[in-house]
Amino acid sequence: MSETTQYQINLYNKIKLRIYNLINPFLKKFEKFIPFFTFESILIYYFFLVVIFGRSFTGILIFGFRVGELMIGSALALFMYFILFKNKKITNLLGTEINITLKIFLLSFFVMNVLNGGLANFLNPETYRSSSYIWSIGFLFALVFLGKLRIFDSNLFLTAMFISLPLTYILTSVYYPNIISDFFANYSDKMRMLKGSDLFMVYAIYCLLFFERIKNNNFIYIFTFILSGTLIPLIVFSSRGASIGTFIVLVYSIVSNRKAFLRNKLVFAVSILGFIVSLTLSSIYLDWTEIDFEEINTEMALDSLEMTLVSKRYPETTKPYFYFENNRINSGDGNLNWRLQIWQDVIQDLNDKNSLMLGYGFQDEIPAMQRIDRAGLDGTNIHVHNYFINVLARGGLLHLLIILFFYIFIIFRIKNLENNLGVVFFIIAVMFVSFFDSSMETVRFPFLFFTVLSYKLLKK
Repeated sequence: MSETTQYQINLYNKIKLRIYNLINPFLKKFEKFIPFFTFESILIYYFFLVVIFGRSFTGILIFGFRVGELMIGSALALFMYFILFKNKKITNLLGTEINITLKIFLLSFFVMNVLNGGLANFLNPETYRSSSYIWSIGFLFALVFLGKLRIFDSNLFLTAMFISLPLTYILTSVYYPNIISDFFANYSDKMRMLKGSDLFMVYAIYCLLFFERIKNNNFIYIFTFILSGTLIPLIVFSSRGASIGTFIVLVYSIVSNRKAFLRNKLVFAVSILGFIVSLTLSSIYLDWTEIDFEEINTEMALDSLEMTLVSKRYPETTKPYFYFENNRINSGDGNLNWRLQIWQDVIQDLNDKNSLMLGYGFQDEIPAMQRIDRAGLDGTNIHVHNYFINVLARGGLLHLLIILFFYIFIIFRIKNLENNLGVVFFIIAVMFVSFFDSSMETVRFPFLFFTVLSYKLLKK
């Protein structure tokens, strides 16, 4: 080796050492932030963007596709991949019965489309949008595919939950910054506040994953009581169906952890006081707050006023909450009566067209939703506001039976796992909320539901 070459090598090493000595202090300072920029951390951030911003976030356009469409497309790919190539993993996660059920689900989808229009149906994007109740099950396999089986155990997730829960209350009822609303107005197809079902879901997830930690963590103990007192009035004001689902989750959480409440009488007294104060203040605030339609954009105003047209056609009456008239179930509650008439119209029309067994298919709008008083003031509502009626309308009794067996098998599988009754009540609450809402017809709600459900199954 020549002296020139050796000199160059020594010079190069000295330069590297000098650069390292210059940047090393900065690297050490930033080392503590590295956990916040891992792949797992990015997944957690994404999860909470869905939690906090809901429909507005899933409506963001990326290369001509909405985030929600990309999510359901990913779920579809996962569903197909695991059904076709990962039978053993499905069986390990969900059991043999569900594995067979999902295969029947997929086969029936293909057969029904071939019989109802041929292969051209598979080139129609509407086919996959209308059948999202099938593909959303693919979110069950996301954590397995990514290899992040313990993602919800991290301190980052717990911290994000503590931040996002109060934040959802603030953004929904107190203050929504213009910079955020302007962003969604420019880059999302819709600007929507969180619905009652969205608020229910984030609260139910918190109870399922963290309520039991009150046994050994005083901060979580007190936080849980204050959080419950604050959020429950907002959920009740937003949706009666969501409020009942919330009480199902809350009552089970309290009963199952009742022994932990009195482990420290001082903490219990402080928590009860915090619950009463937060419940009272939140209720008073929400009761006194009025929406100023001049301060919100048109989309939000339309969403808030949507039930105005409903109340005119189905006004509140002095009749019983439920009663029979003209061979139909009716309700003295105008909002509920609106839903009841839609559901009965769907069933009656399916029966009249001899389509009860296989439904309308996946290409056209459900006929019962073509009436102007059911489209909302912005004319975009196509949902029947009932998970099971939607499944019946699209896939008939065949798909309705498949989806019912799917949940029955999941509940029996969970019951066989130690100390997992909380998950059963979580599923029951979700199904109750979805019986009166279009939540499972969205992307965000089943994404959160199935992802958390798969985590609990994987943990056992």
